[in-house]
Amino acid sequence: MDKREELQTKLDHVEEKLADLKARWPYHSVQPKLVAEREDLEEEREQLLHMLKNFPNGIHEKP
Repeated sequence: MDKREELQTKLDHVEEKLADLKARWPYHSVQPKLVAEREDLEEEREQLLHMLKNFPNGIHEKP
């Protein structure tokens, strides 16, 4: 697996974790640890997207 594929795999994993977190997000009384987890995942996703966009051939968007 090359570096691009590794970054894309990490991005896919982070997006899956974010989707799971959002699916179990309560309507009321959100626990601070859930907010922190979401912020961490969103920050990691942004970093990975930035790394992929700056990769020599750009990013491959999912359809």
